[in-house]
Amino acid sequence: MPTWLIWVIVVIVVIVIAALIVSLTGKRRTAHRRDSAEQLRQEATSQAPSLTESQRRTEELRAKADLAKTEAERAQEQAATAAQSHRIEQATYEDKLREADRLDPDVNTRSGDYEPDVWNDERSDTPGSGPRHAAPATPSGPEPTSETTTKTPTETPPDHPRGTTDTPGGTSAEG
Repeated sequence: MPTWLIWVIVVIVVIVIAALIVSLTGKRRTAHRRDSAEQLRQEATSQAPSLTESQRRTEELRAKADLAKTEAERAQEQAATAAQSHRIEQATYEDKLREADRLDPDVNTRSGDYEPDVWNDERSDTPGSGPRHAAPATPSGPEPTSETTTKTPTETPPDHPRGTTDTPGGTSAEG
């Protein structure tokens, strides 16, 4: 046998042995991957109940959030309605004060700085800070009551000149 033929046979045998080794290693690697995949699937399956629980919890919290959002929107609407009602009541109250000031001979509603004291009637607790539209207290007369007193034109005091009106800024002539 020629030597070149021996070398060819040796190379073929080495190639066959290498192919067998690669094949066996590949099969082992494939089997190992199958085992790993199966193990991961079992772990995932064991976590499935907690996944279902977390999904249920998520849906429950989402429903609570939706309910809270709806309640917040409803409360916002109620607050807006209450604010609108308050503005209407406040405007009505201010209109009544303006009308009372217009009728009161002691209040000069034509003054440039005239503005009704909307809140002084209800919230004033300090003495002397009564509303601008109240009649001034006379030192010789009785103590003023909690109600504002008004004078009609026929109740002019004797020392008061006819045809003038006391205002918070001084005396003005009527006519």
